[in-house]
Amino acid sequence: MGWFNRRTEADNVALAAARAQLTSNDVDQVRFLLTTRKTVFAVKYLIDRTGTELKHAKEIVDEIRLGRYVPPVKDTPLVRLPGTNLAERTRALKAAGELHQATALVVSETGMTELEAGLFVGALKPDLQDG
Repeated sequence: MGWFNRRTEADNVALAAARAQLTSNDVDQVRFLLTTRKTVFAVKYLIDRTGTELKHAKEIVDEIRLGRYVPPVKDTPLVRLPGTNLAERTRALKAAGELHQATALVVSETGMTELEAGLFVGALKPDLQDG
C-alpha cells in the first residue's frame, strides 16, 4: 500500500462488519453487476445492503472483482476430520450444493484466489466410489 492509501484499525473493523452482512446472493449480484460493467451500481448496491461508507464498499467491490473476496464461513456442515483430504471435503460441500462454502474452504487452506478456487471446485468430479 502507498503512503496515502493506509488502512486504519477502524477501517478493518468496518470492512469486517460489512463483509459479515453479505450473503452469497449479494456477492453474486455484485459479480453480475461487474460483468455487465456497472461498477458504480455494484458499489451502490453494497452501500444499500451493508450501510457501509463509500470507501469500504468500493474496496469490497474491488476484492470481488479481483477474486480476492472470501465470504465468511458460517455453519460449515463439515469439520476437518482425520483421514479426509481437501478434495473429499470440497466434493462433499459441492454435492450438498454449498459452492460458496466449498470455494471458501479451498481459498482458506491453499491460498488460491477465489477465481482459482472456483475453477478447482468446478473441476472436481463426483466421487465415483459410490457406483
